[in-house]
Amino acid sequence: MSNPVQHSTGSFAMTATGQHADLESGAPAATPPPRSARVASAVSQFFSTLPGNTASMAGSGFKHAKNGGERVLGGMKKGGEYTWSGMKTGGKYTWSGMKTTGDLAWKGAKCVGKEGWKEGQATAVSLAKFTAAPLQNKAWGALCGHTLQQMVTCGLPTMMREEAFIETYNLMLPHMVEKSPAAAVGLQVALSLANIAAHHYIREPRLARDPQNNEVAVRGHFGLSPSQAAVIKQDKPALWTAMQTQHQNDSKRVSGQQVMAELMNIGLSVAGAVTGNPALTTRVLSSQIRNVGYAAARETLNATGSAVASRDGKPSFGVNDDNMSTNGAWYTCSTLAMGMLQDALIQRALPEGYSVSGPEIRDASGQRLSGQELHQMGALVSGIRAACNTVIETGDAFLGKHYDSKQVGDGQKLSLSLPMKDYARLLDHSVARLSWNNFASGSTLAAQQVLNAITKGKVSPAFSSLFNNAGTAAAFGLTYKMVNQIYQAHSKVRAAVAQAENHPPHPEIADEDRITDVTDSEEPAPESADNDRITQIRDREEPAPASVTARSGPAT
Repeated sequence: MSNPVQHSTGSFAMTATGQHADLESGAPAATPPPRSARVASAVSQFFSTLPGNTASMAGSGFKHAKNGGERVLGGMKKGGEYTWSGMKTGGKYTWSGMKTTGDLAWKGAKCVGKEGWKEGQATAVSLAKFTAAPLQNKAWGALCGHTLQQMVTCGLPTMMREEAFIETYNLMLPHMVEKSPAAAVGLQVALSLANIAAHHYIREPRLARDPQNNEVAVRGHFGLSPSQAAVIKQDKPALWTAMQTQHQNDSKRVSGQQVMAELMNIGLSVAGAVTGNPALTTRVLSSQIRNVGYAAARETLNATGSAVASRDGKPSFGVNDDNMSTNGAWYTCSTLAMGMLQDALIQRALPEGYSVSGPEIRDASGQRLSGQELHQMGALVSGIRAACNTVIETGDAFLGKHYDSKQVGDGQKLSLSLPMKDYARLLDHSVARLSWNNFASGSTLAAQQVLNAITKGKVSPAFSSLFNNAGTAAAFGLTYKMVNQIYQAHSKVRAAVAQAENHPPHPEIADEDRITDVTDSEEPAPESADNDRITQIRDREEPAPASVTARSGPAT
């Protein structure tokens, strides 16, 4: 490639300098072409040196590229048109479907609304009938009887329990636990071992006294009449064997529940002593003492007096499995609701700034109460707790007796009496009740400690109340059915043993014909009622469990 700028030959003297060049050297050089022109010229020269076929191939490639681009562009346009058309079509179908669905949903909602209104009307009528029924069949009198009985057999023991809880805690904390935490832990261990031993050496052997080789206990556990049990044993022997196994396992679970509770109590007691928290050790020990006294007082009063009886005197055999589950659900919900109400009432009743945590009552400055003020505030707190617990137990006792009598075509009525018998229940019911209460109180206290460790104690009173009461309700509710079925088994075994001792069987007569459960009446149930219940058992694959003869209150 040649240089386009030509220079003149020779040399010239420069005498004057102009703006762009030497004046004496002639006209200034031409301005060089721009960069783009030089690049185009270089490209042109490069392609001019190539063979002719190469240049034609390049031209052909350019044409093909152009045609390909046009086709691609056309395809993109057609694809866009198809896509847009599809989107419009899909949108139309979608909108149409949404309209159709909406129409159907609206029609369905109107239909459901109409049916729901009709169902609501029917439910309201049924509820009105249910509410009026107790008045018609004298169940209001039974409800009054349950209220009166629970005020005595539950309210008074709860009042005593909470007073003992508060006073024992505030007495032991400064005088024993703070001075000798090891002694407090030793006392706790001894009390826990005694509670566990009561199951293995007293309660379980008493349940094994069944004079009919565990048959009475199983019938009581599942709320079966002798006729129902005979049908199951004959038609479904595998089912009867499974029921026997479940009864034995539930009895072991009640004992295991006590073991779990005592392990938690001992662990919390040791943790309080090791971490320098004597209040925790004291609370565990005072809770144990409280629950022992409560269990003994409840069962003593239950054996002493009664205010309710069966209306027609028909023999009953216990609450069945479905109704027992209903009782458990109601007990759980009422325990939670009354626990929340209890905390709110206590906070309202105490002077402003005062607070309560279990047995500990503090004033507005955060100091523990003592002396006369402690006694006054403790009595106030105990009274509110006793009232709320009485409400829970009244509803539970009413439902239990309602289902127990309804299953045999009977009802309940107000009937004041002082039987003053069956004090042997202190040796089995009280022990089972202690297992229930200790497990609920121990698990709730352990959960409280975990929550406090996580939140560093920065929890609102409302959340703390909900957390504690929910834990207590869950602990009672999850074990309600198991514990109350064991109550029934013990009750029927005690009755069978007493009957066998008072009326020993004749050698020529089978035990099953001679030994029967002690019920509200000596007369057997009507044949038609038994036939109906036997038919139900045959139609079901699962047995119907048992009734609640004695109830327990929350360990709050």
